[in-house]
Amino acid sequence: MKGLAELKNKIVKVPHMNIFKIGTWVTMGLFATYLLIYIFVGQEMLNYFPLLILFAFATPFISLMMSKASVKRAYNIRMIGDGEARTEKEKLVVDTITLLSQKLGLQRLPEIGVYPSNDVNAFATGASKNSAMVAVSQGLLNNMNETEIIGVLAHEMSHVVNGDMLTSSILEGFVSAFGLIATLPFLLGGNNNRGRRAGSSIMTYYLIRNVANIFGKIVSSAYSRRREYGADKLAAEITDPSYMKSALLRLQEISEGRVSLQDSDREFATFKITNNFSMGNIFGNLFASHPSLEKRIAAIERMENKQF
Repeated sequence: MKGLAELKNKIVKVPHMNIFKIGTWVTMGLFATYLLIYIFVGQEMLNYFPLLILFAFATPFISLMMSKASVKRAYNIRMIGDGEARTEKEKLVVDTITLLSQKLGLQRLPEIGVYPSNDVNAFATGASKNSAMVAVSQGLLNNMNETEIIGVLAHEMSHVVNGDMLTSSILEGFVSAFGLIATLPFLLGGNNNRGRRAGSSIMTYYLIRNVANIFGKIVSSAYSRRREYGADKLAAEITDPSYMKSALLRLQEISEGRVSLQDSDREFATFKITNNFSMGNIFGNLFASHPSLEKRIAAIERMENKQF
């Protein structure tokens, strides 16, 4: 494979974020929230509906708006755009992100950075696809070749163009809203004996809150796994399935200890293009933010088989 030179000649079908679909799901979510308040809390609490929605969505959207500034400080990210790349691999990252941005029709080039970590990581963040940032770890640059790096960057750019950061924040807002609905009777009581009894039971309140949190985590994790499959698929389409497969195979080799990380202890290696949650049982699968590498590789192989 010719890496970036081959990618330049690739014809890419520009994907578009389905605003109508997102709007439909948001509308359905708001209606479900309204209905749940009416059923479980009481009609008199519907007056608090706008306040509840505002409260539930405030934290995820404030976090989304501040995400770039936060991770820059937390990870000590060094920006490498605008001719600031120091090595050939850093230049490869900048050239790849620039090329993919053009092919995917982004109006603004994402900010591009490298952070000092031996972990093999990469991530994308930002409030919108035209206000995004893609960062890679030094460990990733040290331990991956050109094709593998391009595969990882295509995966992260797929998150950007799919608007995954925004949709994740919307989902987090609804999960928070449903959790508030579940605990409102215990926080505010009600006009019936059941509400007053529940409001006086601290243990019941914490039990319901924890159950709601667990359910919310299961839902958000399931969505996260789905979007990872989607990012893998789009990355394979805009580059080539072999690029994404080679990156995932490399991550698998590193995670299984079959390849030694440069200047790193394997026990501390985590992958933000994958995750370090144990996948050994059903509970691990329920709460994992990423599918297993084996499943992701199998999905890419099915794409490869369809090409022939």
